[in-house]
Amino acid sequence: MAGVEVNGQGQIVALPFRVEKLSFDAKWTSEQAAQLDLDLTCCTFSAEGKLRSFAGPGHSTAEEGGVLHQGTPEGDTVTVYPSKIDPHCEALVFVLSASDSDVSTMSLTTPDTLHFNGYSAELDAPLEPMFQCNLQPHLPTAEAPIAPSTADSQSMIICAMHRSTDSWVTTFSLLSQPSHSWGQFVPKLRTVLSQLPGFPVQKLAAAQEGVVDKVVLLRRFEDRTAEALSCSGQAVQKVRLDFGWEGALVGEGIEGVEMEWNALCYDITGEQTQAVSSKSKEADGITAVPDPPAPEEEEAPPPEADPEAEEGDELKPEAAAEEKLPAAAKNPDEFPQKDGIVIELSALPSATRSIVITINNFAGEGLGPLTCAHLRLTDVTAADATQHKSMGWFRFPSSAGTHKDRPTVVMAKLYKESTGSAFSQWRAAASNSDLPAFLADIAVVRSALLNISKVQAAANQLAKTIADKTEAGEEVAEEVKAEERAQWQWRLGCMGRPLPGAALEDSADDLKGIANYEGRFDATDKRHDQRAKAIYANGDTYFGQYSDDRRQGMGLYLVAKGGGYAGSYAQSKRSGQGVMRMPDGAVYQGEFAGDKFEGQGQYEYVDGSTYVGTWKAGKKHGEGVYWDTKGGCLRGTWENGILKGQGTYDQPSYQFKGNFKANLPEGECSFTICAHRTLGMPAPAAAHIMADHGPIITHKGNYTLPPGVGADPPADGEPASEDVVPPAYPKYEGLAYKSAAQLPDEAEDLQFPPASAARPAVVALLLAVA
Repeated sequence: MAGVEVNGQGQIVALPFRVEKLSFDAKWTSEQAAQLDLDLTCCTFSAEGKLRSFAGPGHSTAEEGGVLHQGTPEGDTVTVYPSKIDPHCEALVFVLSASDSDVSTMSLTTPDTLHFNGYSAELDAPLEPMFQCNLQPHLPTAEAPIAPSTADSQSMIICAMHRSTDSWVTTFSLLSQPSHSWGQFVPKLRTVLSQLPGFPVQKLAAAQEGVVDKVVLLRRFEDRTAEALSCSGQAVQKVRLDFGWEGALVGEGIEGVEMEWNALCYDITGEQTQAVSSKSKEADGITAVPDPPAPEEEEAPPPEADPEAEEGDELKPEAAAEEKLPAAAKNPDEFPQKDGIVIELSALPSATRSIVITINNFAGEGLGPLTCAHLRLTDVTAADATQHKSMGWFRFPSSAGTHKDRPTVVMAKLYKESTGSAFSQWRAAASNSDLPAFLADIAVVRSALLNISKVQAAANQLAKTIADKTEAGEEVAEEVKAEERAQWQWRLGCMGRPLPGAALEDSADDLKGIANYEGRFDATDKRHDQRAKAIYANGDTYFGQYSDDRRQGMGLYLVAKGGGYAGSYAQSKRSGQGVMRMPDGAVYQGEFAGDKFEGQGQYEYVDGSTYVGTWKAGKKHGEGVYWDTKGGCLRGTWENGILKGQGTYDQPSYQFKGNFKANLPEGECSFTICAHRTLGMPAPAAAHIMADHGPIITHKGNYTLPPGVGADPPADGEPASEDVVPPAYPKYEGLAYKSAAQLPDEAEDLQFPPASAARPAVVALLLAVA
């Protein structure tokens, strides 16, 4: 690649201004994480340092289409069209961040390679390289961390561009930041702007006077606990939500514009329990923010008389205008407050699991007049207002004139989750691993899945105890209530998702789906995320990968009534390697296809017996080995779940060989009896009876099935019995056995367990415990 080689901080590169487009990409490779997720964002600023807009994951367009973002698994690209950018846009800042998740820990130091490159192109011409920059030498190390507690870089301010008369003057900052979200270091971005050659620092300084040190801007699809957002170190019990919006046409009495907001409460099944809005601001646990008192209008003092003026002269309007002071520069961090509510979390109805927050305009123009919607959260738990903590500010930029057919934007979702829930346990189990890699380790997944089921069962039992006592009118002990309250934590998920519908009721299904889904959506509003969570109407829960609105890739599915699955999905069906726990406690580990057992797999029954072999369409099909609870081993061939043909059953003291039909022995067979098997005996004690031949005898016989038994089930029906009945000597109930009319023969000693059927470790463990 040709172009300028960027080698260090402060290096300046002049990029062409009068070209059709500029293209910037961040590319990475990594063998450590199969699904490494980094985000390249371009933030645009005015001369006063106001954050105008941004293009990045979840918001692909900024500056009226002048800045476009596109992401792929191998890298992100930002394309800039200089002629389309608004003249009020003074500068662009590029930031690369590591996506943060509860079930994945990564940083910018995770990739094996990491580069940032720039290109330019004239109309219909190929891209020409402008510069290339290897970012890895500028990342922190253990010897030189960016903070005392970590050597990881969650974000990097790569460079800033300022327009001059004939070029974009680009300064490479290459500053690592410990936060995963660029919204948490906006003041640092403004500091970078102030260091740009030719940037109007006077305007920036005037606008920054009185600005707070830190304004936490939340990113789209960011998901955090309330405590993590508040940084107060204490449980968040009361939250204030402020609503705001901006736009050239947004105002009172303008035709086609009637902005409002809604906060809709849902239970765990997705049913709406209560709601508040601009028109009705009171509900259980929710109160309106009092309107600020209107400022008192001071009566203007009469103009002082000019002692030199003649009687009858008046103060000229031009003179009065000259006396006005210049307007103060607008604070870029001023929240455009329109309304607000206070939510006391503990006072909400106990069934409330999520609150979906929307901003709407149903007056006819949709979101078209909107340039930006705002939502701000504040921790107001403390009685002292000076102790209130800002939790964050989420902005949804919307290019004026777009989304006219979508009158609703879902800003965020405030929801609670049990610390004893399956998802919480899943986060703990996977906290130090990349999700796909974690799920690929079947042994670890199996252990986590079983532990999750136990913890979830305990949490469900506690909830049931409280519900039963409440329904019966019995008093619930305070310590039990405290235990239940301690299990819950509130989280905030930022959305920024426009919805169609002429009224809120038209979007009921979409809102219900949002209430029960945590994750990203693609450009067509279909669920698409590497680490999503979905709760279904029947109470089942899924954690894992979504693509094209379907479960795709690695995931964990928990059944509300017990059991679950962890492994690979294709088109929302279990496919590939996985582990499945049944509601009764049985466990299957192996291959799946189309939601059914398919291929090689091991099924562990509740009673401790185990089948290891091939499966087809959810049934045993092909060669397999079944170990029973008595330590017996049955080897044979199954067909559509039915044991058929030749089979061998081994016990420590005997071996059976014969034909099977419909899971039962039928026809000629033989028993080989080992009366003095030395299995488990000390070698010296058994030495006198050990021999190559004997004392071992074998004898033949014949089994006859009872009348009406043995017919195969229909091809599309269920087998007569899913559990194989192992043969025993001398007969089964209902079976007729006849010995051969001859004396037994001597036989060679038999190996046990058979060399071709190793005992599964889980069965060996169960037998050892027994």
